[in-house]
Amino acid sequence: MRLLVASDLHGSEVAWRKLLNAVRLGIWEADAVLVAGDLSGKALVPLVKSNGSWHGSHGGRDWVATNEGELSELERSLADKGLYSIAITEEERAELDDQSVLEQRFLQAIKDRLDAWMELATERLSESRTPLYLIPGNDDPYEIDPLLERGGGVMNADNRVVRLPDGRELIGFATANPTPWLTPRELEEEELEERLHTLVASAEDPGSSVLMTHVPPHGSSLDTVALLDDQLRPVISGGGVVEVPCGSTAVRHVIEQFQPMLGIHGHVHESPGQARVGNTLCINAGSEASVGILRACLIDIDANGVRSQRVEG
Repeated sequence: MRLLVASDLHGSEVAWRKLLNAVRLGIWEADAVLVAGDLSGKALVPLVKSNGSWHGSHGGRDWVATNEGELSELERSLADKGLYSIAITEEERAELDDQSVLEQRFLQAIKDRLDAWMELATERLSESRTPLYLIPGNDDPYEIDPLLERGGGVMNADNRVVRLPDGRELIGFATANPTPWLTPRELEEEELEERLHTLVASAEDPGSSVLMTHVPPHGSSLDTVALLDDQLRPVISGGGVVEVPCGSTAVRHVIEQFQPMLGIHGHVHESPGQARVGNTLCINAGSEASVGILRACLIDIDANGVRSQRVEG
């Protein structure tokens, strides 16, 4: 069995289309696709019409569209970066000063894109008959979950034990340990471990399973990030950025106890690679979806064991 694994696409339209097109065209000859969470983008960009042009800004960048054609190109470019945009009037922009209105518009943009993604996946995957298994991530609001239950070749594996094409069990778990950003799907390590332990123990054969958790195991080298101060700025020492592990101790403890054959993780974009926790091979494909690059891993499972290679597109 060959698995194509990706994670943390964060709303990037081009990254999602690259993933589906690669499967439809059989470029990597995958038997199944796994996506380990964080489907949602992180920001909504209002494009405000004034004097016949649309103006928007985000992250220190400004954009201007002077006609409908340029507006369409700008919206597509922002979508490829994982950003959501809404073309509005100055009066509508004033309404976004109400935080509740802004949050509702942002949530609706997330749902609209994900709904379109699921429709596109159904169309593309039907041609290749390749199943796609996914879980949300800590950044994904719970309101998207009904959209992940549409079927059509896509299966939400969160908090479930499901069967991969070769009959092996896939165990999915989306929730992460606490982050500085107080994202939707977080639990303290003690409760996280209790829930994950119960889920993995419910599998028929945890030792031969694939465990897909959004957050990687703590101290695995797949979870290395910059240490942040109270203002969420990187801590500098000796002329360099101080790095620390941010993964979950709960995930590590469960892997150490049950020793699944393979661990699939995401969450930490800047720590792609593979590492062993006991006998379990753990993999983080990393992510550069914000610049339109699809990072993924090909994983081959056969009688000789598990082999992995990184691919990009």
